[in-house]
Amino acid sequence: MSRWLAYLFSVVTTVAALAVAPAAAAEDTPIGQIGQTLRVNFNGIVADVTVHDVLATDVPPGWGWNGSPRWRAQGSPWRAPVTITTIQAPNPYAMALAFTFDGVTPYADAYASKHTDAPDALESVLRNAPPGATVNGDVYWDVYRALVTNVVLINPQTGKHLAQWNLWQPGAPLP
Repeated sequence: MSRWLAYLFSVVTTVAALAVAPAAAAEDTPIGQIGQTLRVNFNGIVADVTVHDVLATDVPPGWGWNGSPRWRAQGSPWRAPVTITTIQAPNPYAMALAFTFDGVTPYADAYASKHTDAPDALESVLRNAPPGATVNGDVYWDVYRALVTNVVLINPQTGKHLAQWNLWQPGAPLP
């Protein structure tokens, strides 16, 4: 009887795993190397997006520390210069609501973009990016553990992965 139950359990588990296996979350996501222009298509927004680099930077205006002395001692501002050309958008501010950039480490830590008062902040210039416009701006992160090896464009409302830029070549050792 116990062998029969074990067999039945394994069959049911196998069938359930095959029947409800989720599709890959990033199957339609463009992925490229830093500096490449990727076409992003999301909810009526079509844009060509380029992340140029990830660089250490001085503290931008409006930068607020999170209050932890450990992070203040170890962390530092980093930025990623980004160029976005709007191909299609339902309104000029659609990308300001639909796009955010995370800096991801090799250990799967993700730094959310930080709001600043910097005049070149990408979130500010995206507030008026009608079709045909090309905007340039910087995304800022408070990097306090490992360095960023991937920049990921996501939709902040749904968490959908829209595009990804890798800073290192596959097969190369991680920084």
